[in-house]
Amino acid sequence: MSKLTKKDKLNIYKEWTIENKRSTYLSKKYGIGSVSIKYLVSLIHRHGMDILDKPHTYYSAQFKLEAINRVLVNHEAAYSVSLELGLKSQGMLINWIRSYKENGYNVVIKRKGRRTREQRAREIERKKTKNCVTRI
Repeated sequence: MSKLTKKDKLNIYKEWTIENKRSTYLSKKYGIGSVSIKYLVSLIHRHGMDILDKPHTYYSAQFKLEAINRVLVNHEAAYSVSLELGLKSQGMLINWIRSYKENGYNVVIKRKGRRTREQRAREIERKKTKNCVTRI
């Protein structure tokens, strides 16, 4: 899947709404899945063009937990919850749910960026001590 520019997203929305082009045609033209096309059009239709100006958003653990609970506890569709919350893609919520289940039903917040030298040194030291313990 290629990353779309704001101009591409506006063109997709225009072609969908005004020119009546459909997802199969648009997915081939822009190189993304037809489900992503439909989600993008629905997202813009629901939240307006301003949703495209939204920069990278940090989502708190509480926000993620509430979204996950709407799907797992309230049995709402992940697609509709993602759309209502204005997430950039429906896959974000699916990934949160998968991570939530894999980590023992705990929300995990991943740190962005590279680790510091101290963190890398501690990790290497931890691996060395772990290898020494397993050899004994």
